[in-house]
Amino acid sequence: MPLSGLDGRWWPWRRKKKEAYQEVVKQENREKEAMKLLEKEQMQKTAMELLEQYLQFQQEREGCFEAKHPMSAFFLFSKERREALLQEKETILEISKIAGEEWKNMAEEQKAPYEEEQNGIFSLLRL
Repeated sequence: MPLSGLDGRWWPWRRKKKEAYQEVVKQENREKEAMKLLEKEQMQKTAMELLEQYLQFQQEREGCFEAKHPMSAFFLFSKERREALLQEKETILEISKIAGEEWKNMAEEQKAPYEEEQNGIFSLLRL
């Protein structure tokens, strides 16, 4: 005597219901994958647009580079002195220290040419 629910009449019905459920799940999974791909594609497009904008900005900016302010008298002196010290094979750190010490120990008369050059540069920029 077959038990109710286990005889052959009920199994095909359950199998059809299970297959229908599995088809719905497969369809939902395909839709989820399609949405993921769409989102990924949209993010790539956005990234490419931002990259193009950035590159265009960089190209426009290249020709516009100007110093915010001209070099000070010390920097003018340091630039000149650096060239001489580089020929003596000094390191950059030593060059900076030497130039700073020399500037501190210079008399006002020795600093005057660099300050005049600085003032000349400032007056050219104001024009």
